[in-house]
Amino acid sequence: MIRLFITLPVIVALIIFAACNQAPVELSWLQWKWTSSPGVLALLVAALLYATGSASVWVVVLRQMRRARRAEQEVRTLRARLPENDVAAPRAPGLTSAPASSPMVKAYEAEQAGAPPAASEPVVVTPPAGTTEKPPGI
Repeated sequence: MIRLFITLPVIVALIIFAACNQAPVELSWLQWKWTSSPGVLALLVAALLYATGSASVWVVVLRQMRRARRAEQEVRTLRARLPENDVAAPRAPGLTSAPASSPMVKAYEAEQAGAPPAASEPVVVTPPAGTTEKPPGI
């Protein structure tokens, strides 16, 4: 819709320019000379630029479509291999993003089995060797 608001005034301006400048004028480019109205020349140049821009956009669009097709094919291939991977490494339902050896997964599996979760050992923080300073607040 935005393209329409940009393109439509430009086309209207070119048509008005072509209607107002109908007198033939001698034009030249390098060695070539011809007689034409400036309005017709402006319309031809605009049509040429429009066609060039459209072609360049389609080159990009076709490249993106090709990349999308390749990505879809890769997704299909990976989905076809998915059951093989799931059978090799069973995981607890609901915790698929955690590693199988994670304490969270082990606690979840223990909870699902009805056993109480294993208590972890307390963490003891010792100061580095050779320091005699007391922690603040003691």
